[in-house]
Amino acid sequence: MPDDKGLGKRILGLFVELEPAPSKRDEAPPAGDESPADELARLARQTSEATRPAPALPVTQPAGAPSPGPLPLPTEPVAPAKIDFDAVFKNAGLDPQAIDRVRKAEALLQTLPDGASDELKLQIVQASLKAFGFEVSKIVEAVDTQLQALETYVRVNEQQTAKAVTDAQAQIAKLDDQIITLKADIDKRTTALAALASAAEVRRQQVSKVADFFHAPAPSGSGDASGTKG
Repeated sequence: MPDDKGLGKRILGLFVELEPAPSKRDEAPPAGDESPADELARLARQTSEATRPAPALPVTQPAGAPSPGPLPLPTEPVAPAKIDFDAVFKNAGLDPQAIDRVRKAEALLQTLPDGASDELKLQIVQASLKAFGFEVSKIVEAVDTQLQALETYVRVNEQQTAKAVTDAQAQIAKLDDQIITLKADIDKRTTALAALASAAEVRRQQVSKVADFFHAPAPSGSGDASGTKG
């Protein structure tokens, strides 16, 4: 059975700072006038039977049955970014009080009994908000504003990202064109160098024939004409 008084105190602690426990003399409220914690405890008490867990049945594994293998791990999602959403909501026109009301309503929903019906949960929430002077209509209006602010925030960032991606792709295409041009220039210069080297080699061989002719050793037995005269 859920702790009804504990539920009431947890909800009460969302809105006000709890004071020390009153004395025996001050515990009983006037007849017909419930404190917020007592009213919430009364509502939560209605969920006692609904939230009471059924007795667990023993689970036996057939003899010789293989042990179940490890479950496949889910694909890791992208880690959420750290964003100051309060600043986003303030830029959308929400004041700090409206932001705080939504935050407290959100925390209030987390304190509700899991097994309670939707109708009973709604009664608990309405009684809690009414007890502490929170208007449901203002909370709903603030929530709608936050949802619109989040949608606008994402849409603006989508547009900025799309523009950045488009600009980057244009720069990549421009660089690709430059790469193609530079590669063509490299091929052209390399081919021209090969042709130049080939022409130079042909001319070197032609010139080498002349050099070889004049540097060739004199035939044996031949002498200087001036040396043979007596």
